[in-house]
Amino acid sequence: MKNIIHVVFLFLIVSIYAQESEVKNTFSLHWGTSYLARQDLIFSPLYHTDFTLLNVGIEYTRNAKMFQKISFRYGNFDPIVSSPYDYTEAGETETTTPHSFIFIDVDYQLGKNIKESSKNSLTIGGLFAIDVQSLNYEYGRTSSFGYYSTLNLGVFGKYKYTINSKSNLSTTLQLPLIAWLARSPYLVNDDEFIENTSSHSGIKTFFSFIGDGEFATWNKLQTFNFDLKYTYSLNEKWSIGAAYLFEFLHSSEPRNLLSYRQTLNIGTNFNF
Repeated sequence: MKNIIHVVFLFLIVSIYAQESEVKNTFSLHWGTSYLARQDLIFSPLYHTDFTLLNVGIEYTRNAKMFQKISFRYGNFDPIVSSPYDYTEAGETETTTPHSFIFIDVDYQLGKNIKESSKNSLTIGGLFAIDVQSLNYEYGRTSSFGYYSTLNLGVFGKYKYTINSKSNLSTTLQLPLIAWLARSPYLVNDDEFIENTSSHSGIKTFFSFIGDGEFATWNKLQTFNFDLKYTYSLNEKWSIGAAYLFEFLHSSEPRNLLSYRQTLNIGTNFNF
């Protein structure tokens, strides 16, 4: 009972403070459609494309003396380069299924407003980004598992323009400069790959793959994200918006990988 009273008391203090202070925090949820075009020569010379409705994300932003934002995004693609066909396995007829690509992105931005007025503002700072891709290639009787993961350090810039008291536009460029890069081996699976998966534990396998990575700069890995957002304020607490996001990725080792991803989102924001 005493613990409950303490929690209620703390909640009341936080609520009063939030009402009396300037709005500095925003929690956002968004959902959207996404289009992927990808060629990974480790697995295939073919271009894999897909359009998905399963693209969701959450964000927390704090704009005080320092600007901070942490975001999480999830996307799932099921590309297929030919029409499904039947095949026989163990005397039973089966039908081929699409590949399955899962994309997870976690970004953290820390920056400073270097220009701010009633109409516009400019924020620049540092970036830490995690990009994890789980790739399942299905070929009927056989399949191949692949992975791509990076831990990135870089810079970002954000420009915000106020249209009127209700509306604003903003654009952000994220530019990773150095990364710890882990990709599937040249032969899809080699001795290290088999050793890494021998534990049959997803978490242990994931960290083993990460451990086999290496540092990469722009001579081996080029990637950037660009977004354009429109936000409309409903009241002091709530706003809605739409956004376009373009993501580019090129990695040259161990074989060429080229990927474009374009996303259209709609979302809601809670300000406190």
